[in-house]
Amino acid sequence: MFTKKIMYKYLLMCVSILFLCSCERESNTYEVGNSWMSGQSKVVMIDTLTIKMSTIMRDSVVTSGKSQMLVGNIKDNTFGKVTASSLFELSPESYKLATTTNVVFDSIVMYLTNIDAYYGDTLKTFKMDVHPMESRIRLNNGYLYNKSQFNYSSTSIGTAEFLPRPNTDSSFVKIRLDQSYGQNLFNLLKSKDVTNQEYFLNFYKGLALVPSSDNNAMLRFGINTSYQVQISSSTKEKVSNVVRMYYHTASQNGTEDVKYTLDINPSSTYQYNKVESDFTGSELAGLTPSHPIESKNLGNKTYMMSGLGICTKVEIPYLKTLKNLFTNYKLISANLSLSPVAGYYSKNFYNPNPIYYYLGDKKNTIVSPMYDTDGVTEITIPLSDESEFQSDYAYSIDMLSYFNTILSESADSNNNLLIYPSSYLDVLPTKAVVGDAKNATNPAKLKLYILGY
Repeated sequence: MFTKKIMYKYLLMCVSILFLCSCERESNTYEVGNSWMSGQSKVVMIDTLTIKMSTIMRDSVVTSGKSQMLVGNIKDNTFGKVTASSLFELSPESYKLATTTNVVFDSIVMYLTNIDAYYGDTLKTFKMDVHPMESRIRLNNGYLYNKSQFNYSSTSIGTAEFLPRPNTDSSFVKIRLDQSYGQNLFNLLKSKDVTNQEYFLNFYKGLALVPSSDNNAMLRFGINTSYQVQISSSTKEKVSNVVRMYYHTASQNGTEDVKYTLDINPSSTYQYNKVESDFTGSELAGLTPSHPIESKNLGNKTYMMSGLGICTKVEIPYLKTLKNLFTNYKLISANLSLSPVAGYYSKNFYNPNPIYYYLGDKKNTIVSPMYDTDGVTEITIPLSDESEFQSDYAYSIDMLSYFNTILSESADSNNNLLIYPSSYLDVLPTKAVVGDAKNATNPAKLKLYILGY
């Protein structure tokens, strides 16, 4: 009996606390504009809005100004074949030699350092060639694009074959360039005719790093970064991505040789990554800038890949019908969850983290980035992949700003969302495949909370 009384008092106390909490929630008021929420107001959760998704490809994307060289090939059934070459202008640290008296050219070498990121199979020998540019690299309204076309010679002046060693002390590549190329450059500088970059470019327009078709990996080399590397068995130097010319003064009357070097640096402004694709036989066969593919025609999936401008387009066609639910309303929250599809997520698939999203018009042109509340910071969307189960991995996108933007537009305006991988800042061809709302394993989920009164 004593135990029953204690249990009864405990139950009564819990009910009282719950009642007090309920009273507290009911007494709260929320200001909406200049009106106070009435007793008839209520919060409604909506998760049945139609989501229409498709894969689109932009005409071109900016690949200049990143201080990153991307070189290599990847081949898979998802995206087909993607090839990246890096083209760049050269600029000598000086337009004259240390001395022009009794000097002799020795060699010219290109060093590539900072292989701090990679994509694909690095257990296989990587091959690439160096080709001299035949045409000047010209900016297009201040930029260069993945499809920019500038000619380089079909003749290679240097070849590299190596096993990539990302993030190690030996992560640099040494490419000995053709002696005649170096000798001609040496003679030009020795003549003292070169006084500025414009004159220099009349003779040396730059170089192109071109991958062998045998590769199945891409490597990234950073410009303007330096590493302490072992140049030879006895010499350790601090070098960056550079073309280094070696020369010396010849011995005379018993004097010793004096050795010199001259560094010729890749430009970070007049440099871009030429990225090409061939979707033949892949899941994206038929995708072009003028021919997007709806997710229902891709097994309820959409695709993203940086460097090629492949992104996911999200449309919510009936969003404006929310205005008909209440005389007055206020959106509390809106969240879209996109999950990498089972079979397309692994540490080797290099899913982008984070991704970005933009307002895009009906022609898939970017209208504006989506900004944080400060109106300046571009919103990034991290990948939540800490769960034990891959089915829980997701990009969680705050749609509140987008919803408010669309609902405030005129009836004939309905900008869409364009979701991009990595904003191409890291240059690697990161890629993602996410499910649409009808995907069997990893469906997209849209959840909205609205306050009506």
